[in-house]
Amino acid sequence: MRFAMTFALALTGASFASADTPIFRHGEQVTQIYVSQDASAAEMHAALELRDTLSEIVGNKLTIINGANEAPKSGVIVGQGNIAKLAFPEIDWSKLGEDQTLIRKKGSIYLISGGRSRGTLYAVNHVLEKLGVRWWAPWASQIPHKKDVSLPNTEESESPAFEYRDPYWFHSFDADWAVHNYDNGANTRVDEAHGGKILYAGFVHTYYPLVPPDKYFATHPEWYSLIDGKRTTNDAQLCTTNPELRDFMVEQVRATLKANPAARIISVSQNDCFRPCQCDRCRALVKQEGSESALVLDLANYVAEKIEKDYPMVAIDTLAYQWSRHAPKAMKPRPNVIVRLCSIECNFAYALDEKPNAAFAQDVLDWGKLTNRLYIWDYCTDFANYIEPQPDYFTFGRSLKFLADHGARGLFEEGAYQSTGADMAELKAWVLGQLLWNPTKNSDALVQEFVKGYYGKASGPILQYLHLMQTKAQSWKLGFASPVGATFLAYDTMSQAEQLFQKAEALVKGDATSLWRVKQAHLSVQYVYLARWQEFKAASQMKGDAWLVNPSRKAFGQEWLATATGTGPAGWSPITAVDEGGQTPQQFVARVASGD
Repeated sequence: MRFAMTFALALTGASFASADTPIFRHGEQVTQIYVSQDASAAEMHAALELRDTLSEIVGNKLTIINGANEAPKSGVIVGQGNIAKLAFPEIDWSKLGEDQTLIRKKGSIYLISGGRSRGTLYAVNHVLEKLGVRWWAPWASQIPHKKDVSLPNTEESESPAFEYRDPYWFHSFDADWAVHNYDNGANTRVDEAHGGKILYAGFVHTYYPLVPPDKYFATHPEWYSLIDGKRTTNDAQLCTTNPELRDFMVEQVRATLKANPAARIISVSQNDCFRPCQCDRCRALVKQEGSESALVLDLANYVAEKIEKDYPMVAIDTLAYQWSRHAPKAMKPRPNVIVRLCSIECNFAYALDEKPNAAFAQDVLDWGKLTNRLYIWDYCTDFANYIEPQPDYFTFGRSLKFLADHGARGLFEEGAYQSTGADMAELKAWVLGQLLWNPTKNSDALVQEFVKGYYGKASGPILQYLHLMQTKAQSWKLGFASPVGATFLAYDTMSQAEQLFQKAEALVKGDATSLWRVKQAHLSVQYVYLARWQEFKAASQMKGDAWLVNPSRKAFGQEWLATATGTGPAGWSPITAVDEGGQTPQQFVARVASGD
């Protein structure tokens, strides 16, 4: 288990006060906040975040002293600049990880700090979360309002369970959301003031981008897969054991890193297809190691060894994906090689270590024995139908704890990345953000917390809906591309779901904000109604049920479209894609609801 909450940073000799540190009393500021003159951009941003959020809680502007060069006798210090080092000389700042938080109190001085570059930002998050602040989505925050505010008396230093944390949802790219929810993934829009991110050079499937067939196949066909006796680039891979190709790949990687000096990881990974090379040399390596993964890993190891002296901070990233998923017998990834194991074949109605996913769980264990740089590429949406229900939300906690307990150090949680509006996207991204920092948290409690905080008085029926869908999905192989005709989305289930959402909407009828949020979530159930209209109509008639939605399919489709594409709160953007193929809401409605 790599999550750490430790108090081992030279705490001996410090004198700790037991009382909380008041910032506001009766709406008036009573404690000063200090930022060192040599604070980093991220530490300055953290201080401003603390100031602005506390000011919003109280409704009165909090001031800070920026550019301090002497340690105060009392007050709050933000960051690890010179004044923090003067006030806390016992701390060995060099030992702090870049994401590690540090919250300390000594006498009348309260320290909110951490490693560079992101630790202080995350420490401020922790303090504000203890005060009840939540950042659900770019358009939805929870800020309590009170006149008396004190910082909690806490002494802690935390490091995240995973070094790479990427809940890959459309709205998670927002820089503020990413920082507030511990997302340091390559795809966020964070800048230096937001602490930066872990940069990739080439994110995935880079064989052909690094060795373009249109440029090299004519002169070097031997660099590409031999399939059925012929060299080909048609839905194929590279001949990764070819000595000349391997040296060429090293030079391509060097050139890429030269052009991307900030990159910490470079991808040398298989194409998004099958057909690995069948030449005698490649087959011999596969036979020796008992797995096709030897082909991709051997090339990654070769490149990693050649560049490690000149690029000691860079890791080579490769995939264990589909045909290359199973670990080799004995070949170990070098220390500067990351293996990204992909869960694409899994049943996401169950946690990754439950029986339906036993084969994948074994792959996790097998790779974990070979490497200490195991990353996971996981899936948490339905790419064929972003909007339809994908009830995987209650599996996240068990899955992430299993992965953390067995050596995974990075997670890429691929959600709906092209548009807002996917099924429970806000819930999933927030819960994943919390668990990627600390997978020991109670994930069911996190789901409940989000639903209550985001949907307000409608939380009861929405929680019932989530549990209903979870139960029904366990009878189905919930893949990453389930059809809208899946049996767990049958009429009986969806009519129950529709009734729950109608009840939820009625409970927040007078609350415009909560009603808008409930209507957005309701789109998933209505999506299934529209797609299976005739079937559901026939089922309701056969059972003698009242028809629950607008009897006009065309009118109902337009109602759905108006909610999906209408205006929303600041930070929201209308839905533009209902599947990974890019089908628009307008195209979906035209296809399924053009008439009655």
